[in-house]
Amino acid sequence: MPSIKMPTPVKRPTSQFYWIRKKVPLRYRQLVGRTEVWKSLETTDRRTAVTRCTAASATLEAEWARLAAAGSSNRAAVVESTPLTHQDLHALRGAAHVRVRDAHLANPPVGFAAVGLRAALDESDPEAVDQAVRSFLAAEGVEATDAEVARFAPMFIAARRAGYADVARAAGGDYSENPELAKLPPRTTPKLDLLKAFEEYVEKGGLKGGKDGPTAKRWRPKIRDFCKWLGHRDLARMTNEDGYRWADHLVDQGYNRKSVRLVWIASLSATAGFMVERRKPGAQNPFRGIVVRDAIDTNAEAKPPRQKGFTQAEAKKILTATVATPSSLISPEKRAARRWLPWLCAYSGARVNEITSLFPADITQDEVSGVWCMVIKPSLEKTSNWRTVPIHSHVIEQGFLDYVEERRRLGKPLFYDPARGRGGKIANPQYKKTAERIADWVRGLDIKGVQPNHGWRHLFKSVARHVHMNSDVEGFIVGHRPKDANAGHDYGDRWVATMSAEVEKYPRFDIPGLKAFPASHKRKRRTNFDVAVAKFAHERRKAARAARVPLTG
Repeated sequence: MPSIKMPTPVKRPTSQFYWIRKKVPLRYRQLVGRTEVWKSLETTDRRTAVTRCTAASATLEAEWARLAAAGSSNRAAVVESTPLTHQDLHALRGAAHVRVRDAHLANPPVGFAAVGLRAALDESDPEAVDQAVRSFLAAEGVEATDAEVARFAPMFIAARRAGYADVARAAGGDYSENPELAKLPPRTTPKLDLLKAFEEYVEKGGLKGGKDGPTAKRWRPKIRDFCKWLGHRDLARMTNEDGYRWADHLVDQGYNRKSVRLVWIASLSATAGFMVERRKPGAQNPFRGIVVRDAIDTNAEAKPPRQKGFTQAEAKKILTATVATPSSLISPEKRAARRWLPWLCAYSGARVNEITSLFPADITQDEVSGVWCMVIKPSLEKTSNWRTVPIHSHVIEQGFLDYVEERRRLGKPLFYDPARGRGGKIANPQYKKTAERIADWVRGLDIKGVQPNHGWRHLFKSVARHVHMNSDVEGFIVGHRPKDANAGHDYGDRWVATMSAEVEKYPRFDIPGLKAFPASHKRKRRTNFDVAVAKFAHERRKAARAARVPLTG
């Protein structure tokens, strides 16, 4: 290849000194923010300027390389670049050939116009070739290294020449297909990798919870399963028909149609839509508008739907179980979760994870009204704003604040102990595990057909309507904005005293167990026979282990 041209000192009309004028390579322009850089060499002597120009050029190159390295390290966590294979290089050669040819094939230029077209790129200028190659690769969704760019440059030039030769043939009326194109292979790497696109969407698209949040955790395997089923990961090659075939496949496999529509297809459409917004090369959204209709069973008997919230009988059953004497074998945090979580959820309509994540410092007393409140922080859930929720007086009377003070002295969260953590992922925090265990406990009480934790939220909304809570204030309490709210919903302050008055409209649950002193928990004592049976079984297991023949390598 021709030698690299070094910049030479130049004069500016507005300065007595020599200057360096250096073009910013295409790969650095986004980082530098310019297409060229001017810098004074601080000398009027030509020889000195030449020496300083060489040093200044090297300094600029080093600075741009440093910026690129810093940027690539920040992007590495999101998208890892895939090396171009020999097959990929030749596939890209074919893409360059077709792009040049198709750009001029309909009206091929002739004469001087054709000569000027071919001369648009100075093939003797390494920097111009480098920029043209990088521009083409970027349009093809390829993040190539300097070494890969150097390998592809001769192929790119050959592809341009072949493409212009096809245009010249077309000018004479010969539109036959170039036989060389049939020999070129397809790419082994996708133009726009859907899996990498999803990770970029998670990082930059504002998906609630980020890459380790519940939505990303739920959607990621759906994207992966689709790519595996389709046989490739290239969004640029995916079609609307692929989306419908995938939806039909999932329905045939027995997946719920609503889940197919709101999870499987929604994850694909959201990811592709974000790539279109970012104008990524090859971006399209073939999944937009895909309809998965609910099946209509004409033979099924019409049954009234099961209500979403707990019935009064179910609520009393759960709350009665909260005051029963728990086993001494479970942790203090689990006992407290069973004792207080159902009551707090019932009287506030809060989401269970909003409660399980509370710390003692989140239980505060309003300075104006003196009302005790829960301060619910934004989390990985749907909560996006801080909100203050008054605690019902019935919960206060049961001694909840005494428990809060006990946890405050210990310096621990209300319903879990960080010391018991097992180093799990951020997507599975301890407070979520606490909520899951409470859900299992409620199911063990033979509560069926309703979400064991979210049922309290639905029940609170139903009771709020029944006792005529103010809709705006009730929305402040549960964290909902009424659908029919006007601009006035966002005006004014949310007074705790006003919210407390609405919370107190919620009728108290009459639980007989609250009035009775809890009985002491008694463990069943083993008889001598039980002890003898256990000892015999232990000896048998011990003998069996001793009789095992060790493996020999």
